[in-house]
Amino acid sequence: TTVDFDEFIAVLGPALIDPDEEEMTTVFQEAGFKGAGVDARFFGETHDPHGPHVFSSFIELESEDGATSALGWLETDAMKPCPNSCATRVSSFGVDGIPDARGVHRIATAEDIEAAGTESEQPSDSYWVGFTVGSVVYVMELHGPPGGSVSEEQAQEIASAYYDRLTGN
Repeated sequence: TTVDFDEFIAVLGPALIDPDEEEMTTVFQEAGFKGAGVDARFFGETHDPHGPHVFSSFIELESEDGATSALGWLETDAMKPCPNSCATRVSSFGVDGIPDARGVHRIATAEDIEAAGTESEQPSDSYWVGFTVGSVVYVMELHGPPGGSVSEEQAQEIASAYYDRLTGN
């Protein structure tokens, strides 16, 4: 966790798809950055560094409007194609049971990578869910290898449990 804006920007940038650093800085300054944190957890029985993981983060801002603005910016970044050539297919999905939540699915299979000629890319499958509670943006990403290691249903369940814990439901 951090309350230092420069540290936040330095850590956030590499975690995003294709952020414009000046725009990112402006968005979070105007939203009134107060603090942020991130957590990563293995999702499964036996740890495997290439297996499914759940990443969760929060960004506390000065207002609900600031949180909504920041969430919109984060969703736009999550929907971007890779900055160079990549084989990742991107789509959005609806998130049940969480008001105004947004979902993004990103997948690159070995076949996609071979067809795109981007062998330096690794196969991956991820489900990103973002939502706000008051003046805080919450993001959960379920990430793993393609082929059924992670699913939209699992992402929905994890995001709903996260939301329920935060709101006391």
